[in-house]
Amino acid sequence: MEKVGVCIGTTRPNHVQFISEKPVRLGQFVVLDYEEDGNQYKLLGMVQSVYRENPYISDNIKDPKQAEGFKKFSSKEDTIKGEINILGKIIETDEGDFLQIPRIPPLPASNIYQADASLLKKIFGEKDEKFIRIGRLLSEKEEVPVYIDIEQVVLRHLAILAITGAGKSNTVSVLLKNLVDLGGTAVVFDFHGEYSKSKISRNGKVVVNHIKPFINPAFLKPKEFAAFIGIKQNAHIQYRYFRKAFENLINSLKEEKGDNWQNYIDTQTFLERLQEEIEKLEETEPKVRQDSLFEVLNKLEDTITELGHIIKLGVPPLIENIKPGYINVFDFSEFDEEVADTIAANLLRWGLEERKKAVRHKESKIPFPVLFVIEEAHILAGERVNTQSKYWISRIAREGRKFGIGLTVVTQRPKGLDREVLSQMNNMIILKLVEPEDQKHVQSASESLSAELMSYLPSLNPGEAIILGNMTKIPLLVKIDKAPEKIEGNDIKVIDEWKKVLEDDISVPDNLEDLLNDL
Repeated sequence: MEKVGVCIGTTRPNHVQFISEKPVRLGQFVVLDYEEDGNQYKLLGMVQSVYRENPYISDNIKDPKQAEGFKKFSSKEDTIKGEINILGKIIETDEGDFLQIPRIPPLPASNIYQADASLLKKIFGEKDEKFIRIGRLLSEKEEVPVYIDIEQVVLRHLAILAITGAGKSNTVSVLLKNLVDLGGTAVVFDFHGEYSKSKISRNGKVVVNHIKPFINPAFLKPKEFAAFIGIKQNAHIQYRYFRKAFENLINSLKEEKGDNWQNYIDTQTFLERLQEEIEKLEETEPKVRQDSLFEVLNKLEDTITELGHIIKLGVPPLIENIKPGYINVFDFSEFDEEVADTIAANLLRWGLEERKKAVRHKESKIPFPVLFVIEEAHILAGERVNTQSKYWISRIAREGRKFGIGLTVVTQRPKGLDREVLSQMNNMIILKLVEPEDQKHVQSASESLSAELMSYLPSLNPGEAIILGNMTKIPLLVKIDKAPEKIEGNDIKVIDEWKKVLEDDISVPDNLEDLLNDL
């Protein structure tokens, strides 16, 4: 190993200062090597800050020419200093190299060496089949692949956070590609139709299952159907009228046709009878508030007009469309936020209920572990909104580990994401974040994200990220792999669109008809 420096000053179990004669890279991995009481110690560390210092060129100099004059005769007096975050004591075993939290500070003046790529590969490389490659170490000259534990992603959840254009779509693509290669199942809530073009494959076969989210009212709870037609949660009177009419209709249909009443009625008739039940309340309900009743009718009629094409009796519950070993995509791009919330909440509720059945050895529609990927998570689980989805996201975040149902929340607005939900994401992939409020929100939700790591976030390039949590041993700076089958964003190619306008706008002579007649 190449020596790069020596420890100076006061040492601590997790932190030392160093001095070096050679340039040292920010984020570089190093090994502290020393002997004490007859025992040899090797500690792995990462350079968290580094600076150059010249005793003759102080920050009090006011004249640039003076600094340039000192530089000519004092360049050999330059020293490189910095700080190293100690990551752990290196333990070598037959099963591989591991890190153990150090309890004793290293000796002052301990030698510091550049960490060999072979050592880093042993520590951060693949251990068994549950480890998937996510990228490579950002700071190392030689490529050192980084693997994460996909089981911990599912069981302990994951947040992917970044500004627009920082590489979220590529990161999600890498994750999903590795997941389906292992036979895993994912369910994606797609708000912008980005996944409709995805060609992620396994063994040459595309494994993306696009699902049209048909809504069967028979499988919705009254609160879900009420939200679907636009009745707000705080509109208590409207909800009471709707619930009463909906329950009256279901009970009537069961009395007329039995439990299989769906086989004897079409969707249009069902919706017409629901309108009639609402209108009946004007006569059967004491002191009915006509304004609230008419508002319920108006919302139902508007929903039928705008979204009647996705309301369909007889279709199975949405959860039954999920195919094992596939990326199952529910396209929310044509819906407003309230409708998307209703559909998402329904899927999350069914998902948790069915996974509970599976674990308890009961018949289940999802007898396999599943990962829900929630794009634009700040919409469904916002800090200042109280959606149905947020309730079920919070439930799954707390309980999902026991039932093999995981969450991956993706957003470019971390400060808009519910703090409790974010804190339940025990793993994070954080790409470039510039806004201080976003950074503070993320740091407050993660104990592993130190101030030193936070300082990297604004300067990360596209595709560069900090990864931390149960899925990796220690927080790492990583260059995310380029996905061969990337999920493309919906950025418009502005110049290309303008060129089309120019091509189409070919002027036609005013006297074209006369010219043709002369011919």
